[in-house]
Amino acid sequence: MVSDSGGVQEECTVLGRPLLVVRRSTERPEAVEAGFAALVQPGEELGGLARSWLSDTPERLARLAATPSPYGDGLASARIAALTAALAGLGAEPVVPLAA
Repeated sequence: MVSDSGGVQEECTVLGRPLLVVRRSTERPEAVEAGFAALVQPGEELGGLARSWLSDTPERLARLAATPSPYGDGLASARIAALTAALAGLGAEPVVPLAA
């Protein structure tokens, strides 16, 4: 994927796909640090960098699929709802444990 969207920077980590972030800086360095994204300045070199970076080799995709998202596991709302119900005495299901 190629984008300048901050939201896509988070979503690529859930999808397990590489992303070129076309910006001079990013407020979401976690995706870059985890290996999901690379920061690329806009310019003529973008096409060549995109072909190189986005070559979805089986090894790269397997590595990204095995790497947990640095933004969480997507279960925060379930945990909050269960905890709120438990605190209210509604006998809710136990809070979903955090992934290791």
